[in-house]
Amino acid sequence: MTQRRVDIRQFARLLKHTESPFTGQPFVPEPWQDEYLDKLFNTLRPDGRRQYQRSLLALPRKQGKTAMCAVIGAYEAFFGEHGGQILIAAGDRKQASLLFTACSRYIESCPGLLKRCKIYKNSIVVPSTNSTIQFLSSEHKGKHGFNPSVVIVDEYHVQPNRDLVDVLESGMGARAEPLVIYVTTAGMDRVGPCYDEWQRAVKVRDGIIDDPTFLPCIYAAEDDADPYSEETWKSAAPNYGITVRKEFMEREAALAKESVFQELKFRTLYLNQWCSNGADKFFRTGQFEACGQPLRPPGDRPCYCGLDLSSTQDTTAFAAVWPGLDENGSPDGTYDAFAHVFIPEANADRAEAPYRQWAKDGFCRITEGDITDYDVVRDYVLSFCEENVVRGVAIDRWNATHITTQLVNEGIDVKPYGQGYASMSAPTKLLETLVIAQKLRHAGNPPLVLHASNIQVRQDDAGNIKPTKSNSNSTSRIDAAVALIMALGLASAEVKGIDDDPQLVVF
Repeated sequence: MTQRRVDIRQFARLLKHTESPFTGQPFVPEPWQDEYLDKLFNTLRPDGRRQYQRSLLALPRKQGKTAMCAVIGAYEAFFGEHGGQILIAAGDRKQASLLFTACSRYIESCPGLLKRCKIYKNSIVVPSTNSTIQFLSSEHKGKHGFNPSVVIVDEYHVQPNRDLVDVLESGMGARAEPLVIYVTTAGMDRVGPCYDEWQRAVKVRDGIIDDPTFLPCIYAAEDDADPYSEETWKSAAPNYGITVRKEFMEREAALAKESVFQELKFRTLYLNQWCSNGADKFFRTGQFEACGQPLRPPGDRPCYCGLDLSSTQDTTAFAAVWPGLDENGSPDGTYDAFAHVFIPEANADRAEAPYRQWAKDGFCRITEGDITDYDVVRDYVLSFCEENVVRGVAIDRWNATHITTQLVNEGIDVKPYGQGYASMSAPTKLLETLVIAQKLRHAGNPPLVLHASNIQVRQDDAGNIKPTKSNSNSTSRIDAAVALIMALGLASAEVKGIDDDPQLVVF
């Protein structure tokens, strides 16, 4: 068994905080931290070894998870198993390095510990115990060579699978007191290892599963709790009023009330609630419609366009945006937006939209036959480009080779544009910001209003978003809104001064 000379809660008090507002103050565990550390390290088996071998530590942001795990890592290196390997693991190297850096700084805050170890760029070595602290990510190629005594998995919700964790856990078989701590906040993806581990932890906590080696520690608001109640905030955040203040929560709650996406973000990050990915509309009722002010004359302002081809039997959408300019000719942060859709004659009487009326009003082209005639789409784009100062047309890469070639041959600056998280996240968030601030003008454009009202969003665990429909079979169209987002992607890139190279603008 491991002989520990110092209780971890006493050890914590040797260290000093290195970040504001507690810089230079001793690390005194808060009541919930004290309870957790006591259970984790001082609950022993009959043979004197530590009882708990695995733990889920699930809390909202700004609750001191990183600091406490840094203390655990340092403690194990100095007072844990001889020859210990303490590994900090995360989805990417940057995230893993954050906890490692915190661990290094806490050790540096205590001269007595600092003189007993060597701190390197990628590792901390404690000669007296022959122990090391290292960090690695899912990208690490040499994962099979480790023999860890402790593994701290940071931000477990971003791990795409259990591959990294399984490899590290399998290397712990010979250890006397192996310990794995899964550190996380709630995420958006319920299909993954973190949600599975979370559900199992809840069952252990509630006595449904009997596992005396597993310690659950979950602080989260109930699913049906009022997200804007201070009582809810207190129930989810054990450090409420300490590391997260009421004023901060009030500010974040105010933002959450402005849009569905902001509310989902607020609930996952600060209430620690698992929220359905893409289950709600992006804009609240009437929010997009409120931006229906008349368009300003384009004049010689530069214009940026997006073309969402969809399928030949579905609606194809073209959108354009003109960045607003002040009296000095500089961008003023506003945009004028226009959209036009195309649909084959065979589908023109579908119930989801009055396509024939739109055609009469100049917002739609109905092409002959059963499929959308891309020649008609091409001719419309060419005509539009002749009448406006078009700096680029973003086209979805899917099934776009032929029309792209035709437009390029006509001298149009076509920019192939992906519709994944990387390319769509920034302009989708920009659209939300513009709508909330009413800095978008669309003159009540019918296809744009309808399609924007149908948008839902999906979010990955890195916080990137993209527009989507409720399901692939839905009749709710979003094509005009998608084309608008693509156009905003081109426009915002140039407005910010990014070089007009497709490789830089289009991700």
